Amino acid sequence: MRIGSNSRAVVSMVVAGTIFTLPSGVAAARETASAKAVSGSAVEVAVTGRRAERVETVPIGSHAGDAARSVLSVKLPDLERGAVVDLNGEVTISTTCVEQISRCIGRSYRFDPHLQAQVVLAADPDEIRGRRTTAVSRRTSLTCEQTRPNRNHHCPLVVDRGRFRVRDLRDLPCRPDGCRLNMVVSASSRKAIGGEVVVVGSDQENGSVEGGKARLGAVVSSGSPRVRRRETRRERTSKLPASFEDGKQVVYSQRLTHLDRGDAILVRAGQRSGITGLPYFISDQIVISTRSGATRPSAVARRSVSRTGTVTETNGFNCTVGSSAFSDPCWSSKAGVAMIERAPTTKTGRRKSLYVNLVSRGFPKLAQARTAARGYAPVKILDGGFLEVTRVSLRP
Repeated sequence: MRIGSNSRAVVSMVVAGTIFTLPSGVAAARETASAKAVSGSAVEVAVTGRRAERVETVPIGSHAGDAARSVLSVKLPDLERGAVVDLNGEVTISTTCVEQISRCIGRSYRFDPHLQAQVVLAADPDEIRGRRTTAVSRRTSLTCEQTRPNRNHHCPLVVDRGRFRVRDLRDLPCRPDGCRLNMVVSASSRKAIGGEVVVVGSDQENGSVEGGKARLGAVVSSGSPRVRRRETRRERTSKLPASFEDGKQVVYSQRLTHLDRGDAILVRAGQRSGITGLPYFISDQIVISTRSGATRPSAVARRSVSRTGTVTETNGFNCTVGSSAFSDPCWSSKAGVAMIERAPTTKTGRRKSLYVNLVSRGFPKLAQARTAARGYAPVKILDGGFLEVTRVSLRP
């Protein structure tokens, strides 16, 4: 299967394993057939559900790709010749076991594992490479710092702007009605001797693994849906207060008006943060709400937007003073999709605009800081970030 570009971006989403499909012109069920016949456009979305991580750990091999695992998988709707698939996803990978203590998972290590993530098209959720797979995204990679004082601990991997066109059904590595997207992650270091792992999610004090920090989504489109793309680089705040309780702030916001059932939203974001003197934990999430300053989905968004108004999970990393994968000034990436499942209205039926918000928070990563967080400098939001929102409408 050849991978090609398409002049029109298309998005959509599967919620908890359910494919949400709307042909063009879906203002009402009785209009579906004629509208589809006129425009010939359709959009189907597939997105993983909550706590979608398929495995808790990935072994650290001696060479890149040695012990790769499929950490996320989502089934695509039936593929047809000429269909275009847009995809993105993110997963948090955490290092563990600096010391052999109670929260340690696997063998302790002090080297810095190199991480890679890529999305492949396959017939089985466990497939990672070979003739039964086709790579459909770029490979993203980083070296996650394990050694103190510049330990990242958590290292989000983001795959965005993946896209391919189905040229010929015979070239697919899977049956057209049985194709899946798998996010394949590997970890490696020449210092690995066996038994060392990275965690898919976050390691906990009791030695367990907390998931719910990853998503994989795709949009399968045909025809020519209407596509509108907007980008903002205007920061809504210049700093994130050092806070362990909440301290969330909206860094970027984009307004969306006249939304209708069936509209799909594709979001990309980047944030550049500066710290002072100490390592800080910085986390981000993309949500949809009825206010530009809202840090969580509103009631209208929760009942109108897929996954109760969330576009991504919350994940983060330690931004370090010294050299690391996330060193000052630190760069955060986010990517996700959402579907408008019903027109956003108030309880009285009045139409509401919605806002796509990049929400962030930060706090110092020192044990003693928890007793006096207010005395520490805030995280600075620096120029260079952005929020890009692509809206795909099935109506003319």
